[in-house]
Amino acid sequence: MKGFGAGLVVLVTAMLAGCGGDTTTTFVLESGSPSATTSTKAGASPSGPVSATPASSSLPATAATAIPGNVKIIIDSPDASTAISSPIEVSGTASVDKGTVVAVVLDSAGNELGRATTTASAVKPDYGHFDVSVTFTGGVSGQKGQVKVFGVSPRDGTTPTSYYFIQIRFA
Repeated sequence: MKGFGAGLVVLVTAMLAGCGGDTTTTFVLESGSPSATTSTKAGASPSGPVSATPASSSLPATAATAIPGNVKIIIDSPDASTAISSPIEVSGTASVDKGTVVAVVLDSAGNELGRATTTASAVKPDYGHFDVSVTFTGGVSGQKGQVKVFGVSPRDGTTPTSYYFIQIRFA
């Protein structure tokens, strides 16, 4: 049993030694700015702007800060209870498969009035910004509804995964 304990200590020590230092990049969105700034740790010194996506990617190079509470998608605009009319600009932050974000406008009965799809500036597990314009018809002025935003399953491209919604009023 003594050999087992010594072997375990050697194994744990080797595993911890292989972890390395903290060379992560932290992305922070400036207030009111559509672009992100970056700060690097542990001596990582980029020679130019740091991108959240590879240079060959078709995604924008703007990353976002993770959402607290393990939430994977959130709507930043419009605010809840806002009176909306068509088209509505929806923006927020998401960490979803392939960066695919779907925004849907629903009436008070849950009927879909309009839908649009966009790609966030980063893909899961990273967080990226999204902006999408949703054209809809059928909203009755003064009545309540919802704006729902979700990611989709990479298996079929349609099954909602993470989602977030806000209550709105139709203008």
